[in-house]
Amino acid sequence: MNTLAEAFRLINNLIRIGTVSEVDHSRARARVKAGDNLTGWQPWMTMRAGTTVDWDPPTVGEQVVLISPSGDLAQAIIITGLFCQNAPSTSADEHKRVYPDGSEITYDHAKKELVASLVGKVNVNITGNATVNIGGNATTAVAGTCKVNALKVLLNDGAPVVTTAHICHFTGTPHSDGSKTVSAGK
Repeated sequence: MNTLAEAFRLINNLIRIGTVSEVDHSRARARVKAGDNLTGWQPWMTMRAGTTVDWDPPTVGEQVVLISPSGDLAQAIIITGLFCQNAPSTSADEHKRVYPDGSEITYDHAKKELVASLVGKVNVNITGNATVNIGGNATTAVAGTCKVNALKVLLNDGAPVVTTAHICHFTGTPHSDGSKTVSAGK
């Protein structure tokens, strides 16, 4: 009878649903409560962990799946990502990422629209060249000061720019031959 009970226990432990109870970020391990069992410090599955690395640790209280080779919970691997009631969207067309501080990144493939709503500071650091091609209009709205620091700024491939709002130092009147593609406000 003990052999049958042990076999049943091992089969029952092959795949279990549980809840993350503790996370050790420095060791990339977590403990999961599954029924009456609390696992040891087990690794969680990530999208990539080779030369390309993805870091997205589980959260205490998150519902997960335990996969245990041979039914041994001491060898369990944690698979994250089961929704309880906190799904961030009901759309079949969106890929959405929500962060604890309220920041969100959403791509709607039906609308072909990417929206990044970021609560805090954003830094983009590029060590090589960068090109931004926009097939339509572009709008930049800055509530504070907008600074451009460069060795040289070339507008319209570097053609000289004088706006019609520019006052000529010789005549004291606006330049009549100013740029039609660049304008400046006061």
